[in-house]
Amino acid sequence: MQQYFDDIPRVTERRLRKKVGLPATADVGILATVIKKLRSQIESDLKITVSDATLTTTHLEALYQDDVEDICEYAGFKYATPGSLQRPILWETSSAYAGYGLGICKHWQNHTQCGIESAAFPSLDVLAVHYSRTALTSTLAVIRVALGTWDPVYRRVENFNLGSDAKASYASEDDYWRNVKGALLQRMLEIPAMKKPVRIILTGDMVHGDFMHMLEEAMKDHIGEVPPIFSDDAVVVAAKGAAEFRRRG
Repeated sequence: MQQYFDDIPRVTERRLRKKVGLPATADVGILATVIKKLRSQIESDLKITVSDATLTTTHLEALYQDDVEDICEYAGFKYATPGSLQRPILWETSSAYAGYGLGICKHWQNHTQCGIESAAFPSLDVLAVHYSRTALTSTLAVIRVALGTWDPVYRRVENFNLGSDAKASYASEDDYWRNVKGALLQRMLEIPAMKKPVRIILTGDMVHGDFMHMLEEAMKDHIGEVPPIFSDDAVVVAAKGAAEFRRRG
């Protein structure tokens, strides 16, 4: 109850800003501007009107449910959430998993059959990695069905100083890749009792080439083998998963 009262000033400020036509926060305004541009491009390219969408996002500590809702509202469309979503925000890990065709039933239009299929899915430890020019993030998630992904904060690492662009700031590439490897293995090294991943899913625009070689080396060194790696369409696979969730209602 105390948290509710402590949060009143923040909520009140957001409402006042929205009432006068401003974004709920400065960050909401920035993110909404980016999404507006994407929406405009999609509508122009595909000759459609986007009235609602399912929004998926990478893990960010300061991003909350009302931020996501306000981003969509300010961008001019309805925020649609999958009906069986077990968390308030649709994180990229869940969307990417579904985008790779994992953790989702085939007969989704038959509720009973879909339930039977989903119940048969094994619960797996999955390493989800995002690697781009500006960021390296990893999540040791436990997943049976995509929308039921379990990835609490102590299983996640977000580093915005280890994207591929940071390589130029290192004295040598070996030093850079050593730090990347350390970040990928950080949670597994900190918590030895944590189960090792049996699948790896990748997102981001820089996951192939040197990064892939380093990832495989890190897995061989730490667990003695390289689990199956899913990397096709890594740039857009989370969006594909979100679109699939939207299609299924």
